[in-house]
Amino acid sequence: MRTLINKETLSEIYTMESKFFNDKSIPKPSKEAFHILTNSSDLKEIESILFHFKQLVNISKSVLTSHTRQNSKITDNREFIENMENRFQKLQDAVSTGKPYQSLFGDVCALKEDLQVILGYYDSQIRQKQPIAKSYLRQAQRKDSKIESLAAGIASQEKSLLDTDESNILAKYTLNFCAADIMQQDMEMICDIVMKPYLADHSNEAGFSYI
Repeated sequence: MRTLINKETLSEIYTMESKFFNDKSIPKPSKEAFHILTNSSDLKEIESILFHFKQLVNISKSVLTSHTRQNSKITDNREFIENMENRFQKLQDAVSTGKPYQSLFGDVCALKEDLQVILGYYDSQIRQKQPIAKSYLRQAQRKDSKIESLAAGIASQEKSLLDTDESNILAKYTLNFCAADIMQQDMEMICDIVMKPYLADHSNEAGFSYI
């Protein structure tokens, strides 16, 4: 669904923002995208999507593809995830500090492309009946696995509190166990985010230009 910003709101945005940074140095698309991110839950949703993806992807075995690249197959999954995390963190820092930057709109577009990679991966995993999640679960259910050791400790009440690593192990197992539902849920969120232009509606402004 397109997020609309009327003339009055835009005027307020530009007036307010000019108090905090050099107004002329930030392109209008970046200002508008910044305002939309600031006044929506999109970054929170992307953070959740990214966390789930990191638990559901196999760094060495998963095949990720991007239709925006000349060679559609992503050759380094770890690098892809790190670049996506860096872009997300940059946008989150901008919103949390109230300081947009020149290339913010470009980073939003790049992050949307990253989300489409996740969308394609989830679609392929669902169609193939979850080979990566099933492989992980088979390994996790071995007697010598970390999750089995953790489960035994919880069952015997030897562990009353979990540390960060143990919480992550449990989260990874839970997400992979429910992989199909998690992927379907996140695919819907991704589609909503990707469809957003992250620009204001200037259709009623005769002669408007971003130049």
